[in-house]
Amino acid sequence: MTDNDLRTLLRDAANEVSVPRLATDELHHRTRTVRRRRRARWFAGTAALVMAGAVGTYALSGTLGGDEPHIAAAQGDPRGWAVAEGDSVHFGDGSVVTYGGTVNDLRYTSVGLLARSTQSNARLSLITTAGVQPLDLGDVSDRLIGTDPDSPYVSWTVEDGDGWLVRVVDLGTGEKVADVPVSGTYTWAGWTTPPVAVDGEHAYVALDDRTLDVEWRAGQVSTSKGLPGSYTTEVINGRAVTQDPTGETKKVVEVATGDVLLTTRSSDSPDGLFRLQLSPDGNHALAAPYAMCDENDNCRYETATAPIHDLGQGTETAVALGDQIGWTSEGQLIRATGTKVETCDEVGQGCTDAPITLEKRVSTISGTMNQS
Repeated sequence: MTDNDLRTLLRDAANEVSVPRLATDELHHRTRTVRRRRRARWFAGTAALVMAGAVGTYALSGTLGGDEPHIAAAQGDPRGWAVAEGDSVHFGDGSVVTYGGTVNDLRYTSVGLLARSTQSNARLSLITTAGVQPLDLGDVSDRLIGTDPDSPYVSWTVEDGDGWLVRVVDLGTGEKVADVPVSGTYTWAGWTTPPVAVDGEHAYVALDDRTLDVEWRAGQVSTSKGLPGSYTTEVINGRAVTQDPTGETKKVVEVATGDVLLTTRSSDSPDGLFRLQLSPDGNHALAAPYAMCDENDNCRYETATAPIHDLGQGTETAVALGDQIGWTSEGQLIRATGTKVETCDEVGQGCTDAPITLEKRVSTISGTMNQS
């Protein structure tokens, strides 16, 4: 069953009884067999990066649409985490940046948060504690862009004859660093071109019958042993979450070998629906339920806690979910409950309140991608 099928069933059921709406926008991992515009949502797991002098000066690309991209200098913390409430982006250090539109995406890169507006899928910006830097990547309004929190590189696919080019751009310089040609059949999803995930110098392109592993700097293309076709997922330090076509069984795998590190089943969850979310280092996996939303699109989890799996030790720890939960780029948990935002260690312990003041509640946590 796809998220669109589920949405239709819930809409029909609502005519009979009063039921809360499932946050089906988070169900993007389910296979789609009909090409259509739709919205995808997930909370990104990201890899930790040790940096000296995190607050400094770095280059941001003002436009990537032309042959000579404009480069502007900006100051701020490129590794900061944040939460959004409407058009306000609240960073963990207490600073606030106004985006100028409702924030839809907040994705980690090493040069700032890549943000997308709900008003325009084509509007992309880099946000740091210093402010907002508009970007122009060309026409990416209906493409799934891959990012790596440990690098400035973003990647997507563009049409090229009967196939596509896997394009990689350095947001720190505005330079196009790779255009790698790939071919195959792509009909399974509604994005204009095949979706891409990025992990270091690897870009993973999801086709109908396989996922390609593109070593973009070397220009080499192979088939991933650990990722199936007709499915897109994030790849974090060589690991990823996969699921069977029914969504019943979810696994954490090594993408290079296909080795399985964790197997979970829908029957393990009280309501039968959950998603696995990898930690930034790929060593933990949070099995969080899907959120339920009211008529005002205020979403909360149905259960108070969820297990975090230690993939190395084979153990699990229950963590309180709050209203929303995610990861900082350096591996701490971010938990939002009402107007309170706190950070905790990787298993939800040792929590500290963040100096963030909200009017009502968080709408987006950094590491989140919503795209239609």
